Amino acid sequence: MVSFNRVVLGGNLTRDPELRFTQAGVPVCSFGIAVNRVRSRNEEVDFFDISAWRELGETIATYKKKGDPILVEGRLQYRTWEAQDGSKRSKVDVVADNVQFLGRPGGADTEDEGSSGRQAL
Repeated sequence: MVSFNRVVLGGNLTRDPELRFTQAGVPVCSFGIAVNRVRSRNEEVDFFDISAWRELGETIATYKKKGDPILVEGRLQYRTWEAQDGSKRSKVDVVADNVQFLGRPGGADTEDEGSSGRQAL
């Protein structure tokens, strides 16, 4: 049996990217995207939390802001933790490996605002 974990999402940032650093000084950028999906006549939106590490994260934090369109390629990561009240929590996040900055519809730029990057694992 072969294991495979890849995801490709295209959407708009739901908040400004937040750049922080680990205790070892490694940069990590967190942001969310909203992805529209059309099902019959109703439009629905899915929301995803994404993290991008190292240079890729720094680039996103520098050039992107809330509302900007972006294409993300990465992997799903499941994590668990214990909340302050002692309850168990879990979440599935996307860890970005590549991103493509997209232009806004009707704007002068199409895909040249930034560049794609690769996270070193």
